[in-house]
Amino acid sequence: MTSQARGLSDANLFDIRGPMQINYSASSIKGVPLLTYKDAVLNVNFENEDITRLATPGGGELVTVTLQRVEDAFVRNLTLVVPLVRLGRGDTVEFETLVVETLDRSQAFVGTPGPAGALQSYLVHQVRGSAQAVDF
Repeated sequence: MTSQARGLSDANLFDIRGPMQINYSASSIKGVPLLTYKDAVLNVNFENEDITRLATPGGGELVTVTLQRVEDAFVRNLTLVVPLVRLGRGDTVEFETLVVETLDRSQAFVGTPGPAGALQSYLVHQVRGSAQAVDF
């Protein structure tokens, strides 16, 4: 019996709470994915090709956006681990997941032969969220 036959759908709208607020919609009224990120300093919106989505073997996905790009210095990316959530229409399911911030200094301009040492560093946040299946 498929999930549709049981009246279940895969969640497509995720609200994350933690040291930051993230709203991720796998689809939208525009027909493209949307992501909003807010913390004490940044409040930014992403859509479509600004969002990189990578399916995981278990059915979830890794959703990545670039929060900051400082030319010749670093790039700060954020990756949200989105679990597979199945639920009935109109229901909300709570879940826990991870958000990984990556600070990448591999493109830093420091002259030949380039930067040395560990060029990426990671900050991992355990966060709580809620998921819904909505029609757009």
